[in-house]
Amino acid sequence: MKKLALAIAGLALGSAVFAEGLKVNGFVRSGWQNVIDALDTDGDGDKDTAEALTTTWLYGDYFGGSTRSRINLDWSNKDNTAGAFIRLQYTGAAENWTIGDVKYANAYAKAFDGKLIFAAGKLKDNYITSDGWEGFSVIDGKSGFFAGVSPLNDVNLVIGGGAVVDYLDTYKKDTNDKEHHRASKKAAYFGAKYSDDKVTVDAGYALAGYLYGNVNITAIENLLVALEFNHNTDDFIDDGNAPYTAENVFVQQIEYTGVENLTLGLAAYEFINDKEIADDSNTVITINPAVRYDISDILAASIESTIRINNYDNAPDNYATIVPAFYVKATSNAEINVWGKISTDTDQDQHAVGTGVIFKF
Repeated sequence: MKKLALAIAGLALGSAVFAEGLKVNGFVRSGWQNVIDALDTDGDGDKDTAEALTTTWLYGDYFGGSTRSRINLDWSNKDNTAGAFIRLQYTGAAENWTIGDVKYANAYAKAFDGKLIFAAGKLKDNYITSDGWEGFSVIDGKSGFFAGVSPLNDVNLVIGGGAVVDYLDTYKKDTNDKEHHRASKKAAYFGAKYSDDKVTVDAGYALAGYLYGNVNITAIENLLVALEFNHNTDDFIDDGNAPYTAENVFVQQIEYTGVENLTLGLAAYEFINDKEIADDSNTVITINPAVRYDISDILAASIESTIRINNYDNAPDNYATIVPAFYVKATSNAEINVWGKISTDTDQDQHAVGTGVIFKF
């Protein structure tokens, strides 16, 4: 990994020599939070001590996220018919910061006036991925190849497929041997995506047992309605490849930005038959309304809530968290936040306070 990092650094520093098409960007976001009464430090069974964490930049399911560092290296030729993309990314506690994982490292080329598309490596799915809130994909971050066609002029349609090794069973000749991938139909996948200024429709299917679909509606100015679905077979969940442990996941997002400086959002999930829940007929619903208002060029405020509804035998109580946050925009690409989390059920989710900063480059 160190050799890779040095090679990438050298590539970036020497880019002016050989590649004016090289773009370097990314962000670093990190934070601190105190979770109230999260630890039992005296052994009496009652949580009595706050826990300090650096894993969260900003709490919340809509505006928030984890501590993360990301560097993108994107090279393309003048007419964007060929290029390469590499992403280094680390997500986790700030005190454990490392060079991170290579999330993407692939080369791509487009032939016949862009009608034939080919990519290979650790793939970034720019072709058939869901454009919804969750961004489902059968190939994003997977290792293999994609081959597709964009057959129509002036129409954003891609149809394609390929194979990846991530879904394959592995084999070792002995305990000291490396893992070998058993070639099978489980590697194969296919999908399609269509988009214009009013709608995006996409779907993908992996023979390993994963299906997703998405419709984004953007016909009304400043209004986005996104509807997503994925289905995981039992085998796919057991193999550890499923994005969720539920057999079926439905996701909806609505966002309106038609009022100046105001963002209104709503994200909702329905998890049907989660295999981690003992009851084999279960439903869990989360609803996440959110609003942010930019008071000025320097100040902003937001509030969001996550409501969790459980519907199955012996389910825990329904509860909600509420997260108010205040922001100081130091520059156009740097922002400081201060936030609090209020929980209606501290047995399931504790109160917390925190702060964070993000810098984009």
